Amino acid sequence: MKIGTWNVRSLFWSGALKALHNEWSNFDFDVVALQETRLESGIQKFDNFALFNSGLESKKHEFGCSFYVRGEFLKYVKDSKIINERTRCLRLKAKWFSCTLINVHAPTNEKLKR
Repeated sequence: MKIGTWNVRSLFWSGALKALHNEWSNFDFDVVALQETRLESGIQKFDNFALFNSGLESKKHEFGCSFYVRGEFLKYVKDSKIINERTRCLRLKAKWFSCTLINVHAPTNEKLKR
């Protein structure tokens, strides 16, 4: 199993998921933890991958983290839980044990306004 991580800065623009998939299809990762996705919570399934989102339910498009899981690897996903808008867990089953991946988006301090 190959796992990666990436701060995408936002997936809330037209064509972002397609660009993400095209970028990661060049690599051989099974699961990628994405930070700062700015998407609403939920699971989006596509032909050859799924996106497990954790984000704000409002239309603010802030925060958020996700797991990008390659289609042929989806059979190993046992569970996926949203902790809050900045944290998501993905539980994977294996032959001898299960593994829990935790993805957290920890934003930096905001700029001071003068």
